[in-house]
Amino acid sequence: MRRPWRILIVAPGGVGGHAHAARDIVNGFAAHPDVQIDVQLIDPRLRGALQFLTEWKGIRSIVRPLLYIRGLIAASRRADMLHVFAAAHTAFLFGALPALIVAKWTGKPVILDYHDGRAEAHFRWWGPVLRWAIRQAAVLVFPSVYLQDVFARRGFQGVVVPNVVDTETFTYRSPDPVQPRLISARLLERLYAVENTLQAFALIKREVPGAVLDIYGTGSAARSLQRSAEKLGVEGIRFHGEVPRNHIATALAGGGILVNSSRVDNMPHIIIEAFAAGVPVVTTAAGGIPRIVTHEQTGLLVPIDQPESLAAAVLRVLREPGLAVRLAQAARQELKRYSWPAAERGWLEVYTQCRASAARAWQSSLDATPGAASSGARGSRPARAAQAAARSPTPPR
Repeated sequence: MRRPWRILIVAPGGVGGHAHAARDIVNGFAAHPDVQIDVQLIDPRLRGALQFLTEWKGIRSIVRPLLYIRGLIAASRRADMLHVFAAAHTAFLFGALPALIVAKWTGKPVILDYHDGRAEAHFRWWGPVLRWAIRQAAVLVFPSVYLQDVFARRGFQGVVVPNVVDTETFTYRSPDPVQPRLISARLLERLYAVENTLQAFALIKREVPGAVLDIYGTGSAARSLQRSAEKLGVEGIRFHGEVPRNHIATALAGGGILVNSSRVDNMPHIIIEAFAAGVPVVTTAAGGIPRIVTHEQTGLLVPIDQPESLAAAVLRVLREPGLAVRLAQAARQELKRYSWPAAERGWLEVYTQCRASAARAWQSSLDATPGAASSGARGSRPARAAQAAARSPTPPR
C-alpha cells in the first residue's frame, strides 16, 4: 500500500487571508488518500491556566516564537516537505524565515507560498534576506499573476495557484434592486485605508439618506476609525468587530455593495466571495486587484486614496439601471477559476515539482562530491533527507 505524501503547512492561525488560504488546503485534502496534511501554526496559543503566556503583550512576543520553533522542528522531521506561507517585512522574519532555516537544517524541501501585496516594498527594504530565502525554496508559489510578475522582474520564477472560494457556502442572489448598504470586510489596518471608505460613505449619505455602512473586521486602526466615524457625525455606520470567515456568507447575504479602499493588496478573498454572493464590487485598483476585477465588467475600479471617486462609483451602482445586475452576473462567471478542483490540481503539480526538485538536488550533491555515494556526504543530514524525499511516494493521481 502506498504511503501518502506528508505535507507540513506552516501558516498563521486566526481570521486573516493567509490563515483562510491554509485552511482551504487542509480542508480540501482532508479526504485525499495520497496527501496527508499537518499544520504548524506560526502564532501558536496555549490553553488553560497557561493561556496568558501567549496572550499578554510582552510575554507573548517571547513565548509564541519559542513554541513555534519547538513545534516546527518536531513536525518538520515527520514531513516529506514543508509548505510555508509567507508575508512581507517583520512577519516574514518571524514566520517564514525560521521555517526555511529549519528546513535547510533538516534537509526538507520547501514550497514558499508568498501572499502579500507589499512585495515591492519587501524587496526594497529586505532585498538580501528575501533573495537568500527564495533561493532556499524548491518551488515558489503565488495566488496571483500580479505577484508572479513582481518576482519575475527580479529574476525569480514561480507558479500561480489561485485562492479558493467554497461557493457552496454562498447563495447567489441577484442584486435587483441593489440595497443602499455598503459592506467593508478587511482588517482594520493602514494599508486597507478603511478611513477612505468612511469618507466616501459621508459623501454618499448626502445623496442617499437611508444608506448604511457595515464594517466587519478588527485591527490596530479600529479605535482611530471609530473616532473618525464619530467625528463625521453620520448615522448608519456600524462596526461589527472580528467576524469568523464562516460568518461572512451571512454578512453578504443581506445584499448591498462591497466597498474596498485598500492602498496595497494582492488577491482579497472577500472580493471573490462577493462574486459568489451576487454582491457588486467597487474597489480601488491596488496591487493585484485589477487581475481579478475587470473594470466595467465584473466590478468598478477607482484610484487609490480618492474617497470622492469611491463615492461616485457607489452612487453609480445604486442609480444606473441594470448596472448592479450586469456586474454581478459577469462576476459569477469568474468563480470556476477559484474552485477547489482547480486548486487541487495546481497543488498536486506543485508537490510533484517539489519532490522532483529534491531528487535532483540529492543527485547533484552526489555528482559534485567524489565518493559521495559511499562516504560522509551521503550520511549528512541534508543529504539523508533529500534522499528520503527522492524516495517518497510517487505522485498522487
